Amino acid sequence: MNRTWTDFKSLHSNLAGAREAFEDACESLYKKKHKDQNVSQVKVKQGDGGIDIFIGELGVEPITVIQCKFFLESFESSQHAQIRESFNTAINADKYELNNWILCVPRVFDIDQHSWWGKWKEKQLKKHSKKNEFIKVVNGNELIDLFKEHDLYNTIFGIEDSKKIDEIHNILCPKPSKKIGSSALARDILFNNYSEKNEDYYLERKTDVEFKKALDINHIWLFGKSGYGKTALLHRNLIQNEIQYCYCDLSPVFIEKVEDVFNEILSTLEEKFELEREKRETNMLKQISKILCLKTNSKVVIVIDEFSIDEELMLEKIANQLSQLVIYHNNKSQGEIDSLKFVISTIFNPKNVIRNKSKASECFHYIQCDLWEDNPEKLFDKLSHALDLDLEDSKTYIIEKAKKSPRTIKNIFRKIIVSDSFNEEVVNKAVSQALEEIV
Repeated sequence: MNRTWTDFKSLHSNLAGAREAFEDACESLYKKKHKDQNVSQVKVKQGDGGIDIFIGELGVEPITVIQCKFFLESFESSQHAQIRESFNTAINADKYELNNWILCVPRVFDIDQHSWWGKWKEKQLKKHSKKNEFIKVVNGNELIDLFKEHDLYNTIFGIEDSKKIDEIHNILCPKPSKKIGSSALARDILFNNYSEKNEDYYLERKTDVEFKKALDINHIWLFGKSGYGKTALLHRNLIQNEIQYCYCDLSPVFIEKVEDVFNEILSTLEEKFELEREKRETNMLKQISKILCLKTNSKVVIVIDEFSIDEELMLEKIANQLSQLVIYHNNKSQGEIDSLKFVISTIFNPKNVIRNKSKASECFHYIQCDLWEDNPEKLFDKLSHALDLDLEDSKTYIIEKAKKSPRTIKNIFRKIIVSDSFNEEVVNKAVSQALEEIV
Protein backbone atom coordinates (compact mmCIF):
# COMPACT_ATOMS: atom_id res chain seq x y z
CA MET A 1 0.00 0.00 0.00
CA ASN A 2 1.53 3.29 -1.12
CA ARG A 3 0.51 6.62 0.38
CA THR A 4 1.09 10.16 -0.86
CA TRP A 5 1.64 13.41 0.98
CA THR A 6 -2.00 14.29 0.29
CA ASP A 7 -2.90 11.13 2.24
CA PHE A 8 -0.57 12.32 5.00
CA LYS A 9 -2.44 15.63 5.21
CA SER A 10 -5.81 13.83 5.36
CA LEU A 11 -4.46 11.54 8.09
CA HIS A 12 -3.84 14.61 10.24
CA SER A 13 -7.18 16.33 9.45
CA ASN A 14 -5.89 19.70 8.24
CA LEU A 15 -2.85 21.71 7.24
CA ALA A 16 -2.00 22.77 10.79
CA GLY A 17 -2.02 19.17 12.00
CA ALA A 18 -0.01 18.03 8.98
CA ARG A 19 2.63 20.74 9.54
CA GLU A 20 3.22 19.63 13.11
CA ALA A 21 3.23 15.93 12.16
CA PHE A 22 5.62 16.62 9.25
CA GLU A 23 8.12 18.16 11.64
CA ASP A 24 7.77 15.18 13.99
CA ALA A 25 8.29 12.80 11.06
CA CYS A 26 11.45 14.61 9.97
CA GLU A 27 12.79 14.53 13.53
CA SER A 28 12.20 10.75 13.70
CA LEU A 29 13.99 10.30 10.38
CA TYR A 30 17.09 12.29 11.32
CA LYS A 31 17.29 10.59 14.70
CA LYS A 32 17.46 7.27 12.85
CA LYS A 33 20.02 8.62 10.37
CA HIS A 34 22.24 10.17 13.04
CA LYS A 35 21.99 7.75 15.97
CA ASP A 36 25.36 8.86 17.33
CA GLN A 37 24.47 12.56 17.41
CA ASN A 38 22.01 14.76 19.23
CA VAL A 39 18.90 15.46 17.13
CA SER A 40 16.25 17.76 18.61
CA GLN A 41 13.26 19.91 17.73
CA VAL A 42 13.04 23.47 19.02
CA LYS A 43 9.85 24.80 20.58
CA VAL A 44 8.47 27.65 18.48
CA LYS A 45 8.86 31.06 20.11
CA GLN A 46 10.11 34.52 19.28
CA GLY A 47 13.87 34.46 18.68
CA ASP A 48 14.17 30.69 18.19
CA GLY A 49 16.99 31.28 15.71
CA GLY A 50 15.11 29.90 12.71
CA ILE A 51 15.40 26.27 13.84
CA ASP A 52 12.81 23.52 13.45
CA ILE A 53 15.24 20.65 14.08
CA PHE A 54 19.00 20.69 14.66
CA ILE A 55 21.76 18.07 14.64
CA GLY A 56 24.72 18.53 16.99
CA GLU A 57 25.39 20.21 20.29
CA LEU A 58 23.93 23.71 20.27
CA GLY A 59 26.42 26.30 21.54
CA VAL A 60 29.26 23.77 21.56
CA GLU A 61 29.85 22.99 17.88
CA PRO A 62 28.55 24.08 14.44
CA ILE A 63 25.12 22.52 13.92
CA THR A 64 23.01 21.31 11.02
CA VAL A 65 19.63 23.04 10.86
CA ILE A 66 16.67 21.15 9.37
CA GLN A 67 13.94 23.50 8.15
CA CYS A 68 10.57 21.75 7.65
CA LYS A 69 8.15 23.49 5.29
CA PHE A 70 4.90 21.65 4.54
CA PHE A 71 4.42 23.25 1.11
CA LEU A 72 2.04 20.80 -0.54
CA GLU A 73 -0.20 22.69 -2.96
CA SER A 74 1.75 25.86 -3.77
CA PHE A 75 5.36 26.86 -4.23
CA GLU A 76 5.22 30.46 -5.34
CA SER A 77 6.36 33.90 -4.19
CA SER A 78 4.93 33.63 -0.66
CA GLN A 79 6.63 30.26 -0.11
CA HIS A 80 9.89 31.62 -1.57
CA ALA A 81 9.70 34.47 0.94
CA GLN A 82 9.27 32.04 3.85
CA ILE A 83 12.35 30.08 2.74
CA ARG A 84 14.44 33.22 2.40
CA GLU A 85 13.35 34.43 5.84
CA SER A 86 14.10 31.08 7.52
CA PHE A 87 17.54 30.82 5.92
CA ASN A 88 18.47 34.42 6.71
CA THR A 89 17.45 33.93 10.35
CA ALA A 90 19.58 30.79 10.59
CA ILE A 91 22.68 32.12 8.80
CA ASN A 92 22.66 35.31 10.89
CA ALA A 93 21.89 33.69 14.26
CA ASP A 94 24.13 34.69 17.15
CA LYS A 95 23.21 31.72 19.36
CA TYR A 96 24.92 29.11 17.19
CA GLU A 97 27.23 28.57 14.23
CA LEU A 98 25.67 27.02 11.12
CA ASN A 99 27.39 23.94 9.67
CA ASN A 100 24.80 23.40 6.92
CA TRP A 101 21.12 24.07 6.21
CA ILE A 102 18.62 21.47 4.94
CA LEU A 103 15.13 22.24 3.64
CA CYS A 104 12.58 19.40 3.80
CA VAL A 105 9.45 19.74 1.65
CA PRO A 106 6.69 17.20 0.79
CA ARG A 107 6.74 17.91 -2.95
CA VAL A 108 8.88 17.52 -6.08
CA PHE A 109 9.82 20.75 -7.82
CA ASP A 110 8.80 21.39 -11.41
CA ILE A 111 11.26 22.98 -13.83
CA ASP A 112 10.41 26.57 -12.87
CA GLN A 113 10.66 25.76 -9.16
CA HIS A 114 14.02 24.03 -9.69
CA SER A 115 15.16 27.15 -11.55
CA TRP A 116 14.17 29.44 -8.67
CA TRP A 117 15.78 27.17 -6.08
CA GLY A 118 19.04 26.83 -8.06
CA LYS A 119 19.40 30.58 -8.57
CA TRP A 120 18.57 31.39 -4.95
CA LYS A 121 20.95 28.74 -3.63
CA GLU A 122 23.79 29.88 -5.87
CA LYS A 123 23.27 33.48 -4.73
CA GLN A 124 23.44 32.49 -1.04
CA LEU A 125 26.53 30.30 -1.49
CA LYS A 126 28.41 33.17 -3.14
CA LYS A 127 27.18 35.73 -0.64
CA HIS A 128 28.32 33.68 2.37
CA SER A 129 31.34 32.02 0.71
CA LYS A 130 30.05 28.48 1.26
CA LYS A 131 30.44 25.22 -0.65
CA ASN A 132 27.60 23.51 -2.53
CA GLU A 133 26.71 21.04 0.25
CA PHE A 134 26.07 23.92 2.70
CA ILE A 135 22.47 24.27 1.38
CA LYS A 136 20.40 21.24 0.46
CA VAL A 137 16.77 20.40 -0.28
CA VAL A 138 15.21 16.99 0.46
CA ASN A 139 12.02 16.61 -1.56
CA GLY A 140 8.87 14.57 -0.93
CA ASN A 141 9.97 11.49 -2.90
CA GLU A 142 13.39 11.46 -1.22
CA LEU A 143 11.76 11.70 2.20
CA ILE A 144 9.44 8.76 1.46
CA ASP A 145 12.42 6.68 0.26
CA LEU A 146 14.31 7.54 3.47
CA PHE A 147 11.27 6.67 5.62
CA LYS A 148 11.13 3.26 3.92
CA GLU A 149 14.87 2.76 4.25
CA HIS A 150 14.71 3.42 8.00
CA ASP A 151 11.47 1.43 8.60
CA LEU A 152 9.42 4.53 9.41
CA TYR A 153 7.09 4.65 6.39
CA ASN A 154 4.19 2.54 7.72
CA THR A 155 4.18 4.36 11.05
CA ILE A 156 4.39 7.87 9.61
CA PHE A 157 1.70 7.26 7.00
CA GLY A 158 -0.57 5.28 9.36
CA ILE A 159 -0.67 2.23 7.14
CA GLU A 160 -0.86 -0.41 9.85
CA ASP A 161 -3.71 1.42 11.58
CA SER A 162 -5.47 1.81 8.24
CA LYS A 163 -5.21 -1.92 7.51
CA LYS A 164 -6.79 -2.74 10.86
CA ILE A 165 -9.61 -0.26 10.27
CA ASP A 166 -10.24 -1.69 6.79
CA GLU A 167 -10.40 -5.22 8.18
CA ILE A 168 -12.92 -4.19 10.83
CA HIS A 169 -14.95 -2.21 8.28
CA ASN A 170 -15.09 -5.15 5.86
CA ILE A 171 -16.43 -7.37 8.65
CA LEU A 172 -19.05 -4.88 9.83
CA CYS A 173 -19.92 -3.48 6.40
CA PRO A 174 -19.46 -6.10 3.68
CA LYS A 175 -19.39 -4.84 0.13
CA PRO A 176 -22.89 -4.22 -1.24
CA SER A 177 -24.47 -6.33 -3.95
CA LYS A 178 -25.02 -5.00 -7.44
CA LYS A 179 -28.76 -4.52 -6.89
CA ILE A 180 -29.89 -0.97 -7.69
CA GLY A 181 -30.98 -0.32 -4.12
CA SER A 182 -27.55 -0.91 -2.64
CA SER A 183 -25.22 -0.08 -5.52
CA ALA A 184 -22.92 2.87 -6.03
CA LEU A 185 -25.31 3.98 -8.79
CA ALA A 186 -28.13 4.53 -6.28
CA ARG A 187 -25.78 6.55 -4.07
CA ASP A 188 -24.79 8.68 -7.06
CA ILE A 189 -28.43 9.28 -8.00
CA LEU A 190 -29.52 10.16 -4.46
CA PHE A 191 -26.39 12.16 -3.66
CA ASN A 192 -26.07 14.50 -0.71
CA ASN A 193 -22.75 16.15 -1.61
CA TYR A 194 -22.38 17.08 -5.27
CA SER A 195 -19.44 15.94 -7.39
CA GLU A 196 -19.05 15.62 -11.17
CA LYS A 197 -20.30 12.01 -11.17
CA ASN A 198 -23.67 13.29 -9.95
CA GLU A 199 -24.25 15.72 -12.84
CA ASP A 200 -26.68 13.46 -14.72
CA TYR A 201 -28.92 13.40 -11.64
CA TYR A 202 -28.74 17.10 -10.82
CA LEU A 203 -31.80 19.18 -11.65
CA GLU A 204 -30.74 22.50 -13.12
CA ARG A 205 -33.03 25.39 -12.17
CA LYS A 206 -33.32 29.10 -12.92
CA THR A 207 -31.23 29.79 -9.82
CA ASP A 208 -28.30 27.91 -11.39
CA VAL A 209 -28.31 30.22 -14.40
CA GLU A 210 -28.75 33.22 -12.11
CA PHE A 211 -25.80 32.10 -9.96
CA LYS A 212 -23.37 31.92 -12.88
CA LYS A 213 -24.40 35.26 -14.38
CA ALA A 214 -24.33 37.02 -11.01
CA LEU A 215 -20.89 35.65 -10.11
CA ASP A 216 -19.40 37.24 -13.21
CA ILE A 217 -20.15 40.70 -11.85
CA ASN A 218 -20.68 40.47 -8.10
CA HIS A 219 -20.37 38.57 -4.85
CA ILE A 220 -23.27 36.25 -3.97
CA TRP A 221 -25.25 35.60 -0.82
CA LEU A 222 -27.36 32.43 -1.03
CA PHE A 223 -30.10 31.90 1.52
CA GLY A 224 -33.02 29.56 2.15
CA LYS A 225 -34.31 26.77 4.34
CA SER A 226 -32.15 23.74 5.05
CA GLY A 227 -32.60 20.83 2.65
CA TYR A 228 -33.38 22.83 -0.49
CA GLY A 229 -30.02 22.56 -2.24
CA LYS A 230 -27.92 25.65 -1.41
CA THR A 231 -24.67 23.73 -0.94
CA ALA A 232 -25.26 21.47 -3.96
CA LEU A 233 -26.03 24.53 -6.10
CA LEU A 234 -22.83 26.36 -5.27
CA HIS A 235 -20.57 23.27 -5.59
CA ARG A 236 -22.20 22.22 -8.84
CA ASN A 237 -21.92 25.57 -10.58
CA LEU A 238 -18.37 26.25 -9.45
CA ILE A 239 -17.25 22.77 -10.55
CA GLN A 240 -19.10 22.79 -13.88
CA ASN A 241 -17.78 26.24 -14.75
CA GLU A 242 -14.24 25.19 -13.73
CA ILE A 243 -13.91 27.96 -11.17
CA GLN A 244 -11.28 27.50 -8.49
CA TYR A 245 -12.73 27.88 -5.02
CA CYS A 246 -11.83 27.67 -1.37
CA TYR A 247 -14.60 26.07 0.71
CA CYS A 248 -14.88 27.28 4.30
CA ASP A 249 -17.09 24.64 5.93
CA LEU A 250 -18.37 25.90 9.27
CA SER A 251 -20.57 22.86 10.03
CA PRO A 252 -18.12 21.26 12.52
CA VAL A 253 -17.46 24.52 14.37
CA PHE A 254 -19.11 24.99 17.76
CA ILE A 255 -19.84 28.71 17.67
CA GLU A 256 -19.76 30.34 21.08
CA LYS A 257 -18.67 33.78 19.92
CA VAL A 258 -18.33 35.73 16.69
CA GLU A 259 -14.54 35.22 16.58
CA ASP A 260 -15.03 31.43 16.24
CA VAL A 261 -16.49 31.91 12.75
CA PHE A 262 -13.74 34.19 11.47
CA ASN A 263 -10.95 32.16 13.04
CA GLU A 264 -12.20 29.08 11.13
CA ILE A 265 -12.36 31.07 7.89
CA LEU A 266 -8.82 32.32 8.48
CA SER A 267 -7.55 28.78 9.23
CA THR A 268 -9.15 27.45 6.04
CA LEU A 269 -7.52 30.18 3.94
CA GLU A 270 -4.13 29.47 5.55
CA GLU A 271 -4.50 25.82 4.60
CA LYS A 272 -5.74 26.47 1.07
CA PHE A 273 -3.10 29.02 0.12
CA GLU A 274 -0.32 27.70 2.38
CA LEU A 275 0.14 31.06 4.03
CA GLU A 276 0.32 32.05 7.68
CA ARG A 277 -1.44 34.86 9.51
CA GLU A 278 0.51 37.75 10.95
CA LYS A 279 0.55 37.10 14.69
CA ARG A 280 0.84 40.81 15.47
CA GLU A 281 -2.41 41.66 13.66
CA THR A 282 -5.38 41.12 15.98
CA ASN A 283 -8.17 42.30 13.68
CA MET A 284 -9.60 39.15 12.08
CA LEU A 285 -11.10 40.93 9.06
CA LYS A 286 -7.76 42.56 8.26
CA GLN A 287 -5.98 39.23 8.74
CA ILE A 288 -8.31 37.51 6.27
CA SER A 289 -7.97 40.31 3.72
CA LYS A 290 -4.17 40.25 3.97
CA ILE A 291 -4.13 36.50 3.29
CA LEU A 292 -6.39 37.01 0.27
CA CYS A 293 -4.23 39.84 -1.08
CA LEU A 294 -1.22 37.47 -0.96
CA LYS A 295 -2.97 34.64 -2.83
CA THR A 296 -2.28 33.70 -6.43
CA ASN A 297 -3.67 36.01 -9.11
CA SER A 298 -5.90 33.36 -10.67
CA LYS A 299 -9.66 33.73 -10.31
CA VAL A 300 -10.87 32.15 -7.09
CA VAL A 301 -14.11 32.12 -5.12
CA ILE A 302 -14.16 32.08 -1.32
CA VAL A 303 -17.19 30.05 -0.17
CA ILE A 304 -18.42 30.47 3.41
CA ASP A 305 -21.06 27.85 4.17
CA GLU A 306 -22.84 25.70 6.73
CA PHE A 307 -23.08 27.64 9.94
CA SER A 308 -26.16 27.36 12.09
CA ILE A 309 -26.81 29.83 14.90
CA ASP A 310 -29.97 30.23 16.94
CA GLU A 311 -28.94 33.23 19.05
CA GLU A 312 -30.35 36.25 17.24
CA LEU A 313 -27.86 38.88 18.43
CA MET A 314 -24.82 36.76 17.50
CA LEU A 315 -26.41 35.96 14.14
CA GLU A 316 -26.78 39.66 13.43
CA LYS A 317 -23.17 40.39 14.46
CA ILE A 318 -21.77 37.63 12.25
CA ALA A 319 -23.87 38.64 9.23
CA ASN A 320 -22.77 42.26 9.55
CA GLN A 321 -19.10 41.33 9.97
CA LEU A 322 -19.27 39.06 6.91
CA SER A 323 -20.69 41.99 4.98
CA GLN A 324 -17.95 44.27 6.39
CA LEU A 325 -15.29 41.73 5.39
CA VAL A 326 -16.36 41.78 1.75
CA ILE A 327 -16.70 45.58 1.67
CA TYR A 328 -13.30 46.02 3.35
CA HIS A 329 -11.57 43.62 0.96
CA ASN A 330 -13.15 45.32 -2.05
CA ASN A 331 -11.69 48.62 -0.87
CA LYS A 332 -8.34 47.06 0.07
CA SER A 333 -7.81 45.22 -3.22
CA GLN A 334 -8.22 48.47 -5.22
CA GLY A 335 -9.89 47.26 -8.38
CA GLU A 336 -8.50 43.71 -8.37
CA ILE A 337 -11.77 42.17 -7.12
CA ASP A 338 -12.51 40.58 -10.50
CA SER A 339 -10.02 37.84 -9.58
CA LEU A 340 -11.69 37.09 -6.25
CA LYS A 341 -15.34 36.69 -5.29
CA PHE A 342 -17.16 35.69 -2.12
CA VAL A 343 -20.12 33.31 -1.96
CA ILE A 344 -21.86 33.21 1.43
CA SER A 345 -24.59 30.65 2.17
CA THR A 346 -26.97 30.93 5.12
CA ILE A 347 -30.38 29.67 6.21
CA PHE A 348 -31.41 33.17 7.33
CA ASN A 349 -32.24 36.00 4.95
CA PRO A 350 -29.30 38.46 5.25
CA LYS A 351 -31.48 41.38 4.19
CA ASN A 352 -33.34 41.03 7.50
CA VAL A 353 -30.25 41.48 9.69
CA ILE A 354 -27.66 43.53 7.77
CA ARG A 355 -27.63 47.12 9.00
CA ASN A 356 -25.93 48.88 6.08
CA LYS A 357 -28.25 47.45 3.43
CA SER A 358 -27.44 49.97 0.72
CA LYS A 359 -23.68 49.41 0.98
CA ALA A 360 -24.09 45.63 1.12
CA SER A 361 -26.34 45.67 -1.95
CA GLU A 362 -23.49 47.25 -3.92
CA CYS A 363 -21.39 44.14 -3.17
CA PHE A 364 -23.85 41.26 -3.04
CA HIS A 365 -26.36 39.67 -5.35
CA TYR A 366 -28.90 37.81 -3.19
CA ILE A 367 -30.35 34.46 -4.33
CA GLN A 368 -33.15 32.68 -2.48
CA CYS A 369 -32.75 28.93 -2.99
CA ASP A 370 -35.87 27.41 -1.43
CA LEU A 371 -38.36 28.63 -4.07
CA TRP A 372 -38.63 25.37 -6.01
CA GLU A 373 -42.02 26.06 -7.67
CA ASP A 374 -42.73 23.06 -9.95
CA ASN A 375 -39.17 21.72 -9.67
CA PRO A 376 -39.93 19.02 -7.03
CA GLU A 377 -42.07 17.24 -9.63
CA LYS A 378 -39.22 17.43 -12.14
CA LEU A 379 -36.76 16.16 -9.54
CA PHE A 380 -39.10 13.29 -8.64
CA ASP A 381 -39.35 12.27 -12.30
CA LYS A 382 -35.58 12.46 -12.81
CA LEU A 383 -34.85 10.31 -9.75
CA SER A 384 -37.55 7.70 -10.35
CA HIS A 385 -36.50 7.34 -14.00
CA ALA A 386 -32.81 6.96 -13.08
CA LEU A 387 -33.67 4.37 -10.40
CA ASP A 388 -36.18 2.62 -12.66
CA LEU A 389 -38.93 2.91 -10.04
CA ASP A 390 -42.62 3.14 -10.97
CA LEU A 391 -43.99 5.45 -8.27
CA GLU A 392 -46.23 7.66 -10.38
CA ASP A 393 -49.31 6.85 -8.28
CA SER A 394 -47.51 8.02 -5.12
CA LYS A 395 -45.87 11.08 -6.68
CA THR A 396 -48.23 13.77 -5.39
CA TYR A 397 -48.45 12.19 -1.94
CA ILE A 398 -44.65 11.94 -1.51
CA ILE A 399 -43.99 15.50 -2.72
CA GLU A 400 -46.68 16.99 -0.48
CA LYS A 401 -45.53 15.08 2.59
CA ALA A 402 -41.91 16.11 1.89
CA LYS A 403 -43.06 19.76 1.67
CA LYS A 404 -41.22 19.92 -1.65
CA SER A 405 -37.85 19.47 0.11
CA PRO A 406 -35.33 17.75 -2.21
CA ARG A 407 -33.49 16.33 0.80
CA THR A 408 -36.65 14.73 2.18
CA ILE A 409 -37.75 13.41 -1.23
CA LYS A 410 -34.37 11.70 -1.64
CA ASN A 411 -34.55 10.24 1.85
CA ILE A 412 -37.97 8.75 1.08
CA PHE A 413 -36.54 7.18 -2.09
CA ARG A 414 -33.70 5.64 -0.06
CA LYS A 415 -36.10 4.02 2.37
CA ILE A 416 -38.27 2.65 -0.46
CA ILE A 417 -35.19 1.14 -2.13
CA VAL A 418 -34.10 -0.56 1.11
CA SER A 419 -37.52 -2.24 1.30
CA ASP A 420 -36.97 -3.61 -2.21
CA SER A 421 -40.71 -3.44 -3.00
CA PHE A 422 -42.97 -0.58 -4.03
CA ASN A 423 -46.49 -1.18 -2.78
CA GLU A 424 -48.60 1.43 -0.98
CA GLU A 425 -47.76 0.11 2.49
CA VAL A 426 -44.01 0.39 1.82
CA VAL A 427 -44.38 3.94 0.50
CA ASN A 428 -46.41 5.04 3.53
CA LYS A 429 -43.85 3.51 5.91
CA ALA A 430 -40.94 5.15 4.05
CA VAL A 431 -42.64 8.54 4.20
CA SER A 432 -43.35 8.18 7.93
CA GLN A 433 -39.78 7.16 8.70
CA ALA A 434 -38.31 10.00 6.66
CA LEU A 435 -40.53 12.60 8.32
CA GLU A 436 -39.67 11.31 11.80
CA GLU A 437 -35.98 11.91 11.07
CA ILE A 438 -36.42 15.58 10.19
CA VAL A 439 -35.00 17.78 12.92
